[in-house]
Amino acid sequence: MSKRIVIMGECMVELFQLVENVYHQAFAGDVFNTAVYLKRCAEQPIEVQFFTAVGTDLISDKLVRAVEREKIDTQLILRSKTARPGLYMINTDAFGERSFVYWRDTSAAKQVLQLASGQQRLAELTGAEMFFFSGITLAILNDSDREALFALVAELKASGSRIIFDPNYRSALWPTAEAAKAAFLRAYALADVALPGLDDHKVLFAATCTEQVVAQLSALGVEEIVVKNGKDGISGRYQGQDFSALAYPVKKVVDTTAAGDSFNGGYLAARLGGIAPAQAVKFAARLAGFVVEHTGAIVGKEHFNGFWAKNRPSQFR
Repeated sequence: MSKRIVIMGECMVELFQLVENVYHQAFAGDVFNTAVYLKRCAEQPIEVQFFTAVGTDLISDKLVRAVEREKIDTQLILRSKTARPGLYMINTDAFGERSFVYWRDTSAAKQVLQLASGQQRLAELTGAEMFFFSGITLAILNDSDREALFALVAELKASGSRIIFDPNYRSALWPTAEAAKAAFLRAYALADVALPGLDDHKVLFAATCTEQVVAQLSALGVEEIVVKNGKDGISGRYQGQDFSALAYPVKKVVDTTAAGDSFNGGYLAARLGGIAPAQAVKFAARLAGFVVEHTGAIVGKEHFNGFWAKNRPSQFR
């Protein structure tokens, strides 16, 4: 029987330039990117379910088909009659660093918990080995829906699901930094696995190094911690044992979009395959290094297949 992971959040329409003033349209979003790379990198049967909401329009239909093409289960994708997917545009500088322009105020994903039907929806979620959500998942919800999500996560944890959280802080989505900080602390208190970036903790918690983040999250009761720090590598702790890994050397950074998301997907794929955390981060770093060498969040399968032919999580045991 295959393992099951539920990934909750938003998928948007993505626009990025192939040549000047010519934009390519795709679909992406932090947790969706993680879902794609998790599914692609699984060496054994894993059922990945995407829990979100879209509209009833043609672009929503196209989005759902894109999810299906990645062999991600869509039965938890709900339909809103009043909203459509959000949209964002990527701009990258000469060093591959990206900036975004968003149109997401009326994104259907904000309605996901309003569209879900209480106990029936909880029953569909119960039994998953893992439930993954991010700080963006929290940020797009209104206050009452955010409370509902925390209650849902607590119920899933009590039922045996491992809770995974990546803060992925985006200041523009929060009324204040203090509001984000308070929400993230609540999420960490529920998390079994935390996948933060050092940059987020520098802004919100005045951290100066990955070791401080590891210590903070350990004190909050998180069992499995992986702190990403870009080209400076990764620090982590699992069941009280510390580990670290170097970032994978990249010849040329083209686009850093989805660097952390792909790392998350690769790491979770390795962990679901029985790879220990200290080795799983090495595969995840290799995957993230590959992704930033390409434009856009989701690398085309023709390029990804070349990577996959030479790199598997099991090679990092």
